Amino acid sequence: MSIFVFSESQEKVDSSFKFLLVSRSARSISLMFVTLAFSLYLYNLGYGLVFIGLIFLPIILFNMIFSLFLGILGDRYGYVKALVIGELLPLLGLAGLTISSNIDVIAISAVITGITGTAGGMRGAFSPGTTAFVASNWPDEADRVRRIAKMSVVASLSSIVGSSLLVVHGYLNPYFGITGSFRFLFGISSFILLISFVSLLFLKEVKRPKKTSRIMKGESFSYLLRVLFPNVINGAAIGIFSPLLTLWFELRFHVSISYIGEIFTLAYAATAFGSFVAGRYLNSERVRAITVSSVTRLFQGLLLIGMALSPIVPIAFSLYAIRSAVAGMGMPMRTAINVRGIGNEDYGTASSLQGIATRGSQTTSGISGYLMDTYIASPLLVGGALQIVGSVIYYRAIRKWEKKSEISNENHSLNKS
Repeated sequence: MSIFVFSESQEKVDSSFKFLLVSRSARSISLMFVTLAFSLYLYNLGYGLVFIGLIFLPIILFNMIFSLFLGILGDRYGYVKALVIGELLPLLGLAGLTISSNIDVIAISAVITGITGTAGGMRGAFSPGTTAFVASNWPDEADRVRRIAKMSVVASLSSIVGSSLLVVHGYLNPYFGITGSFRFLFGISSFILLISFVSLLFLKEVKRPKKTSRIMKGESFSYLLRVLFPNVINGAAIGIFSPLLTLWFELRFHVSISYIGEIFTLAYAATAFGSFVAGRYLNSERVRAITVSSVTRLFQGLLLIGMALSPIVPIAFSLYAIRSAVAGMGMPMRTAINVRGIGNEDYGTASSLQGIATRGSQTTSGISGYLMDTYIASPLLVGGALQIVGSVIYYRAIRKWEKKSEISNENHSLNKS
């Protein structure tokens, strides 16, 4: 299988992209259900909001370290290897969630599964190494955006199946009970994730350039610093509002678990639509990618605040669906921008460091339970405000780099003439 092959023709690499789509589809179905169900599962086991919020801290810390390891591994030995290894631990973690309701087993399983609480349509689209894999194999940015958008559409549509499993949960309760139904569906998710793992074995990649620096080149690190800070702010926002979002719907509007599944099912359809629009209509030289990326994140924050203040569930749900569509529009371009100024031998390390910064800032999940326990709308209000601030900083940082690059290119052209 291609996991042992270091160099392939571009034609074979392009052809193997379909296996990445299969993998992302299966991954989204599996991990989306687990992400949506996890806080609800713990709550129904009798654990409080504060405890549920705090349990995400070791999950995030472990994933920070694991992500860096996979990034360095990918830069030196190939991103397919990193992707395959990155899929092994979630398989083991889902098995643990399936066989036991012991809190120690649950905690360890959640850590190695990587349940970071990001209840969005992208949850299964970008595992450690995926961004680096796409950036390495397809150097043209427009091509990258198309492929990332395609992955996002597939992942979002597949997330509909994952959230539908939450709807199915209500029909299983008479047979397995509330917590037993969760564990049965964790088992189904484990089998689906196995499909993702097998698909990754058929991926092919271009020959990796020889690593010339111990960690990364100076110019790559300089660009990395530009995207880190705003992404840290956004990560902090995600950590505050996202882990308990499904539980927020239940406690705020007293709706059933199945109804929450229906809400997220339709929201993921909206995410898929947004990603389709980004890949089909916004991926153009006439459209500035940083403008789309920043404006969409700004509106994500505004819509989150609107959700927090919504008096009834139909309004909150409608705003969340719109927010999901907006997120789908911004994600493909933002992912491409994040590696735009990175050298091709540094994609893995750079994307992993970005992931570490974002996941590290998501340790704010530790206070999400306290915030919700104090005032139920506060996680969404604070998270929305942070996303608004992060969008402005992101635009200014990248636009400043673009202007410097434009001046540098003009000077280079003048010198040549």
